[in-house]
Amino acid sequence: MRLTRVGIAILIAFGAAGCGFNSSPADGLRFQAPPGWRPSPGILGFMQFWRPPAGDREILMLFKSPRPIKENDIFSDPSVNGSLKDLTIERRERITICGSQPAAYFEARGKSSHGDQTRAEMVMANLNGATYFAMYARPLGLQPNPDAEGALRELCAKT
Repeated sequence: MRLTRVGIAILIAFGAAGCGFNSSPADGLRFQAPPGWRPSPGILGFMQFWRPPAGDREILMLFKSPRPIKENDIFSDPSVNGSLKDLTIERRERITICGSQPAAYFEARGKSSHGDQTRAEMVMANLNGATYFAMYARPLGLQPNPDAEGALRELCAKT
């Protein structure tokens, strides 16, 4: 009987820990993908991506580092730039999001894994001791989705 209680306690502990495996880095943020976009499972609360209902030519990605990181370090991370080859930063500027929160905005061009010329917009912000990095990528000639572009600027805490 005692072994059964221990077994149940272990299963409950694993179940509770397992909930964190699929948590989203967007939890606690105002960040929201466009309506109808399909989410991937969150990966340990550190990474998630969304795709539009039809096709796979656009992607919205959100990354969370549990510690602050430098702007230049984000582009050396293969999990971020691995989806774009020959990445060239064409524009970099300091912006303000969420009223008064400083952030960095980037526009870049590269090639997708399909070989398409791709345009990427990215925003990076520090919040509560963590760094958030959001990227919206689409083929070069495709009109941008305004909701996906807007999501980039919502790396702020829910109030």
